[in-house]
Amino acid sequence: MRQKIKKAGLGLGCWYALCLSGLAPMPVMAQTAQTSASQKVIRLVANDQDILRLPQVPQRVAISDDSVADVQILSSSSGQRGEVLLIGKRAGTADLRVWMPGRSNPERWTVEVTSQVQQQLAQSGRPMSAQVSSAGQQSLITGSSPSLLDHQDAMAAARSGAGPDAAVLDLSEVSTSGMVQVEVKVVEVSRDVAKDIGLSANAIGGKPWSGGMNLLPQALSGGLSLAYNSRNFSAALNLLEQNGLARVLAEPTLVAMSGHSASFLSGGEIPIPSSGGLGTTTVEYKPFGIGLTVTPTVLSPDRIALKVAPEASDLDYSRVVEMPGGGVMPSLRTRRADTTIELGDGESYIISGLVSRQTAASVNKIPFLGDLPILGSFFRNVQYSQKELELVIVVTPRLIKPIQKGATIALPGGRQEKLDDAPNAWGYFLLGRHGYEQMPGFSR
Repeated sequence: MRQKIKKAGLGLGCWYALCLSGLAPMPVMAQTAQTSASQKVIRLVANDQDILRLPQVPQRVAISDDSVADVQILSSSSGQRGEVLLIGKRAGTADLRVWMPGRSNPERWTVEVTSQVQQQLAQSGRPMSAQVSSAGQQSLITGSSPSLLDHQDAMAAARSGAGPDAAVLDLSEVSTSGMVQVEVKVVEVSRDVAKDIGLSANAIGGKPWSGGMNLLPQALSGGLSLAYNSRNFSAALNLLEQNGLARVLAEPTLVAMSGHSASFLSGGEIPIPSSGGLGTTTVEYKPFGIGLTVTPTVLSPDRIALKVAPEASDLDYSRVVEMPGGGVMPSLRTRRADTTIELGDGESYIISGLVSRQTAASVNKIPFLGDLPILGSFFRNVQYSQKELELVIVVTPRLIKPIQKGATIALPGGRQEKLDDAPNAWGYFLLGRHGYEQMPGFSR
């Protein structure tokens, strides 16, 4: 009995050993196939071709997606060696399988086809950070782009690689600051004074201008839109303002998200009545004054594209419209422009050329004699004067970030209240104004 059990145990142990010996090499073979498959990668460019050289002429070849690449077996010209022609069609990834003579299992390659745009960007030193891949008739963009320009390159690569009819699914993100603070200063200055102190590099000195793109309408002759990097112009405007030669009409600060618009209006609204049906009268309010609309677009961490649309309008009582029910309605004199420019963070540029002309008449006459119907013209003198006013707009965009969580906001007058407290009076007297810490404000 013991001998039978021993023989049975020996047979069972041999059966387990055979099973283990048959299963043990399987993970090693799978790992080797995976490693070799990961190393066999063929990279092509769309509308380009390459030759895969093999030790023997293959029996047949197959590719998983013939819209990505095409494969053909070439006739052998060097003995028994075989060649396979690969032609890239569009951006994407496909699986290539080659059956060699005398082998039942095919050899596998991964064919990666990139678009010509990706190839040109890589050769020009501007490789994309985002990843572009294709699946069927759809392109996929993933990852993160450091700037909007890099994201536009990824979109162009996705469209050119997948074809004009392919859909592009964009799952990437642009890692740039999306908030822009635009500082605007609207100044009205005499045109003669502007020419004297002028908006020219010769009057201010040096070469302060740094080119830009001017999109002012053709009707605004003499328009100017240039980037300006010097502080001398601001000093010149302050000097004119102190001497009464210039007048600051508005000085707002706008904050907008990238791609969104922000606007302001410094003026009022004029009611314009109009007749309606059944003898009713409706009133429509039309705004007038100094208005500005800005639309910033963050291109990169230090470049901003800014669209500015300034408008200046005022009431013109020299051209009035008589209302049916009595009374007069003044017309509006409007100056408008539309400009798009690209600037760096903190750079300023100037928009000018919005000119208005005011004509005035002064009469000098001898009392009583100058009022005579016919002979009065010999005893009075009429002088006409024309004054030209030019609207100058200085715009400075800056990239900003929100206030940090938990930061103390410095309110107007808060520092003085801190110094006026009784416990801090002697500290301010002994340490001076520099003995206190500055309160944090907006973070850049």
